[in-house]
Amino acid sequence: MSNWASEIEADLNWREAELAAIKSQIITTDRAKKPVRYEALLRAITTLLYAHYEGFCRFAWDLYLDTIQKQNVKRNQCCEEIIKLSLRKRFKELGGDLSPDEVWNFFSNELPALTHDNVEFKIRLKADSNLKPVLLKKNSTDAGLSCSIVDKHEILLRTLVNRRNNIAHGQKDIIKDITEYNKYENAAFEAMYELGISVIDCLDNERYLSPEYRKKVRDSVETHHETKSD
Repeated sequence: MSNWASEIEADLNWREAELAAIKSQIITTDRAKKPVRYEALLRAITTLLYAHYEGFCRFAWDLYLDTIQKQNVKRNQCCEEIIKLSLRKRFKELGGDLSPDEVWNFFSNELPALTHDNVEFKIRLKADSNLKPVLLKKNSTDAGLSCSIVDKHEILLRTLVNRRNNIAHGQKDIIKDITEYNKYENAAFEAMYELGISVIDCLDNERYLSPEYRKKVRDSVETHHETKSD
């Protein structure tokens, strides 16, 4: 198992264990005799679920980008998504001066030079404590990661975010029962699993590199093996 696969598995495990600990308290609470305790625990676990959902996504994105950055690959060796993501800070700076001379200089001189530099991510993928499904999908897509499950669970994920916000802002947002909570948990963890698996797949198979560069490396390795065997 790769180091990043182990890190992702460990991160998911401790989050699941923490939620399971609270869940056991809910299940063993007599709702009829202790309705306040029951409702409070459901509200608490819902906010914690959101925290783990957002926290894991941030962790997975950072692990992915940090690992790519450590490979010391050039931008022109990477796929389009990674190139654009690594240049996001410079693009924002360029937006402050879109004069013809500045734009011409950027595309004629600076951009060709930047594509030969090592990949560096000066702006990271953010959630801003409000990781709605549309943002989860955008961030993942921008990094070249899979996010198809987001569409399947869009309503549940959006509701989870809204409920967490309502509770955080002191509103009396009541989660009906453990069955209702489980729907949010299943949706969140399916999204988290997909993101984690996509990160592992992209790193294991170097999908952050361009198809052309991957082929070039593969052909070079095969040629080397053939030469060595001769």
